Amino acid sequence: MIKNKITLNVLADITKRLNGTSDNIRAVDVSSKNTGIIVFTGSNVDITEKIAELKRIKEKGFAFSVAFSFVGDKLLPKDYIINSLTPIEIFGEEDIVKIEEIIEKYSILISPNITLNTVAKVATGVIDTFASNLLWNYLYEGKLVYLDFDSVRKQHGKPSQNKVINNLIENHIRILKEMGVKEIERGRYEEIINGELSGVNPSFKEVNEKNRVITVADLKNIAPNSVLSIPAGAIITPLAKEVASQMGIKLEIGN
Repeated sequence: MIKNKITLNVLADITKRLNGTSDNIRAVDVSSKNTGIIVFTGSNVDITEKIAELKRIKEKGFAFSVAFSFVGDKLLPKDYIINSLTPIEIFGEEDIVKIEEIIEKYSILISPNITLNTVAKVATGVIDTFASNLLWNYLYEGKLVYLDFDSVRKQHGKPSQNKVINNLIENHIRILKEMGVKEIERGRYEEIINGELSGVNPSFKEVNEKNRVITVADLKNIAPNSVLSIPAGAIITPLAKEVASQMGIKLEIGN
């Protein structure tokens, strides 16, 4: 009898967790800027190392929900991911109808294994899956989006030897960055994400000198009526110029 009761309690707790309603989940303040949603798509390259990095961010006080694309749900070690990150809620392809609710709840979106399929869809405005819908709508609303493009640049862990294909891939990535995506690299998740969310962006100069593209996302932590120093030769998107003008931010070209 006792054994049966324990089993039922365990099953009930699992059900609550899968539905995002366990007791410890209710205690999380999802209105905080330190909550986000991690989107897992269909690539398992270096996934263990990437989960370890996300876990370190979680240990700094961040709380996450997780979302799995259709392929991600089938391909990835879901139990390992869920046990490692202990998410607030767990979403899947069927939750495409909850996009607005998710965006309202969670301030940032992170994808450690975004795929070329999803990147190409968003870059070309084809929004027909859960993952592409999430990414598009977070960017549309001007929310913070962090993507690791490693799985985009490498198929099965290897880069293409075809120059045209590589150029096509980099063009899709460039478009997403112009939309406001911030790139994260394995080994630097904690440094970049924690730094930016605490008001310090350790990679601002490095990223913009490398990519020379200033987007609306770069204005998020800039006070109105202030001066933003921009690396010489940087490209400023038209929308970034417009928003800067509205905020009274002077864009000053550096040396």
